[in-house]
Amino acid sequence: MLSDELKKDCVDNIDNYSLDDIEAKLSVICVRNKVNFDLEQPEEKKETVFNLNTVEDDSSLGLPAWVQRVQAVAKEKNI
Repeated sequence: MLSDELKKDCVDNIDNYSLDDIEAKLSVICVRNKVNFDLEQPEEKKETVFNLNTVEDDSSLGLPAWVQRVQAVAKEKNI
């Protein structure tokens, strides 16, 4: 999460710094560099697209009510 360059001071002085000193210095570096500790990759936002042009106008297909309503409105407006 931190580059070698950012950790260089702590690595070079590992024998001179206490564990608390190292934690404090690395914590400050993380905050200053806005390190993201989230190990999971962010999901890409996917757009949902519906195409009703190929759906048959048949209520026996068990289409969801919202699809049937969209089809009814489209017919009313001659879309």
